[in-house]
Amino acid sequence: MVDAENRKRRMKSLIDRYYLWNRVSVGDDTSRFVSELAKQLQVNVLSLPTGTQCLTWTVPHKWVVREAYLETMDGRRLADFDWNPLYLQSYSAPFSGVVDRESLMSHISVHPQLEDRLIYLNRWQYWQKHDQWGFSMPASVVRTMKDAEYRVHIDTSFEEGTLDVIDWTLPGELEDTVFFAAHTCHPGQVNDGLACVAVLIELFRTLQKLPRRKYTYRLFLGPEYFAAAAILAHGQNIDKLRCGFYLDMMANLLPVSYSRSFHGNSYADRITRNVLLNHEFGRLDTPYRSLYGNDEMFYDGPGFEIPTVCLSRHPFPYYHTDWDDPAHCDYNSLEQSYQLLVDIVDTFETDCVPVRLYEGPLYLSGYNLYIDPLQDRKGYDALQAIQIYMDGKRSMLDIAEQADVSFGFVRRFVDELCRNNLATRRKFCWHPSNTREEVHA
Repeated sequence: MVDAENRKRRMKSLIDRYYLWNRVSVGDDTSRFVSELAKQLQVNVLSLPTGTQCLTWTVPHKWVVREAYLETMDGRRLADFDWNPLYLQSYSAPFSGVVDRESLMSHISVHPQLEDRLIYLNRWQYWQKHDQWGFSMPASVVRTMKDAEYRVHIDTSFEEGTLDVIDWTLPGELEDTVFFAAHTCHPGQVNDGLACVAVLIELFRTLQKLPRRKYTYRLFLGPEYFAAAAILAHGQNIDKLRCGFYLDMMANLLPVSYSRSFHGNSYADRITRNVLLNHEFGRLDTPYRSLYGNDEMFYDGPGFEIPTVCLSRHPFPYYHTDWDDPAHCDYNSLEQSYQLLVDIVDTFETDCVPVRLYEGPLYLSGYNLYIDPLQDRKGYDALQAIQIYMDGKRSMLDIAEQADVSFGFVRRFVDELCRNNLATRRKFCWHPSNTREEVHA
């Protein structure tokens, strides 16, 4: 309980500090954010200058904002970057002058449903024309704008900068690597990226403390899309990446859902389905890239096809609005997200091939393993199925899937059998180019 409260306190501290920073693809605040995290965690940063080719993508210019506002001719502010970075559309070009109302309206965006909210628009960072500018404003405010002219002042510039990506590796006994990723960009947003950064840092703090790790684990934190392109083009040991998990919207009250890898039947998919089976009711199990669609399109895309699962609490009602803020960040949900990730890793780490050392159905009561079928018929039936499946050909995950129970249920039963010298375990790892496992004696 104390550990959970400490985790929530650390995650809240990170979110409160950084959520209003101007975290765009390439920007001073984004670089400073990554630099502070890297120093705190003692990890590496991949830095690539503007213009660097990353696959077919190019590291963009740094976007610098000094000041930006919209006001009436008598000086009454209607929008100000200093109030919230969402007021200014990301990657707006510099502009200063008096604009007539009709022309101004073509530069103002409103949320299509939530009339009192700001909408976050980020597409200009993916096609930088350097000649566009715009504000986001509540529709309820825009309706009151009846003046003939307004004053616009946007003091921005496009400069040389660096794309900065945290690349934290925790070596295991095997070089086969499971990666986790989230994005550091999206100013003024919490669920959308920043909360996922916070929970993944806590996961890797936990992994760092493990006395041993079977697999190698790697954490990528950087701007959406560009970070994945940078890692795949310029990162080290990409050939060791076996599967991955991309996180989005993990701190609201909705159940955690997942979108499958491209092929949908990888070891990561199977582990995710089984863990979610017992973690979340009402979850969504959706096709590839059908929740929000993020960096999995790179890792699990053309030329790489590294099975990548996306985990998300979907659909977040305040997605890309100014209500994706600390007040709408549920830290109990974020702690539950952490526990789910721990269970996923625990499945990777402890899956093995159990071998039964006896014949006939076990006298369950004699080993304090009996489940009353009147209380739990499914659990009672599962114990019989598990024993039958423990023939040395199936992993514990295989058995859990076939018996339609959680991996944890199977593992606890196998642990008790091994403790009583009624079973033994064989090590195994999944085949890197196949959806099934390869057993090692």
